[in-house]
Amino acid sequence: MSLRGPALSAEEERKIYSRSFQDLGYLKPRSAALMEGEYYRVAGVFTFCGGKLLITQRATGKSYAHRWEITMGSVVGEEGFLEGALRELHEEVGISARGEELTFLGIRKEEHRFSALYLLERREVEIRLQQEEVENYRWVRLEELEALLESGIFAPPMARRIRWYWEDLLPYFA
Repeated sequence: MSLRGPALSAEEERKIYSRSFQDLGYLKPRSAALMEGEYYRVAGVFTFCGGKLLITQRATGKSYAHRWEITMGSVVGEEGFLEGALRELHEEVGISARGEELTFLGIRKEEHRFSALYLLERREVEIRLQQEEVENYRWVRLEELEALLESGIFAPPMARRIRWYWEDLLPYFA
């Protein structure tokens, strides 16, 4: 039995935008191919606890299966970037947070998507994985993150995002 309920049992739909971030006024199912000039939104959270960053390993069956990432996913329906980030954080790793706890880092235009990243710092965190999305997790120190990025085990889009926000992340490592 799904805990998501009937409202989310159908395929998720994403709001579609132009390359200049204008709402085009329609939604597309996740499985639908994007046309030239169509973009959707994704949101993610860099989660820190005790000077370490939470990274997760993508589950079998997902693109970039078994590669590492931070918590991130599509913004669906009419939700905003922040709501999408909070929902993904709760769904994928079981962390409940309020919007005011997250620090907005920025929005970047990528291939067919706009990505918004936030940062959450907690003293204590209990992780509960969504097995369909995430198969493992680790808390890593700065040196470990650098080595993992060099090794190539991160999903390439995620490695780019980490590098984009590197300077913003440094103060949170103990």
